[in-house]
Amino acid sequence: MATPYFTISSCQYVLCQNEVNMKLYLHQVVQGPNKNQEAMVPSSHPLGFGTVAVNDWTVIDGPNPNAKIVARAKGMHIMADQAGAGWYTSLLIIFEDGRFKGSSLQALGITASTGEFAIIGGTGEFKMARGTIKYNLLLSTPNFESIRELNIQAFYTPETPPAAQGTVTVANATGGQA
Repeated sequence: MATPYFTISSCQYVLCQNEVNMKLYLHQVVQGPNKNQEAMVPSSHPLGFGTVAVNDWTVIDGPNPNAKIVARAKGMHIMADQAGAGWYTSLLIIFEDGRFKGSSLQALGITASTGEFAIIGGTGEFKMARGTIKYNLLLSTPNFESIRELNIQAFYTPETPPAAQGTVTVANATGGQA
């Protein structure tokens, strides 16, 4: 009989988890003076399959391109669809403002008009985060800019026990109440 390649152990305790829900907006600028992405590896494929780009997209607190920046989505995206516009995206959303300043969420998925990213980790207040980011394209000016509404739902392990935290309801990264 072969030795199994894994072991399963029961938990001795259950970690306390917090849930955060945010509505934010991702602002992607492809061209112009405020450009926040750059193609690093071009492709000879007719639809750009294999193109690799890096991004430093802004995450803002409203749908207007001039809304307050609360975070940046840094990462890369790769054209991973030979038949259409399926960009595989890996990004780290690093909060720059408000209660979550310095904390981050790691997300990945396929970028399209609408869809969902998986939250696979986090740092700072979002330590051990998991969840989803559902997104919807609100504005698209082809080959110039786009704005996506982000509906973030994440569960994370707080640094301090619940008794020390009190009750907090968070609607967005600037600490607004729901």
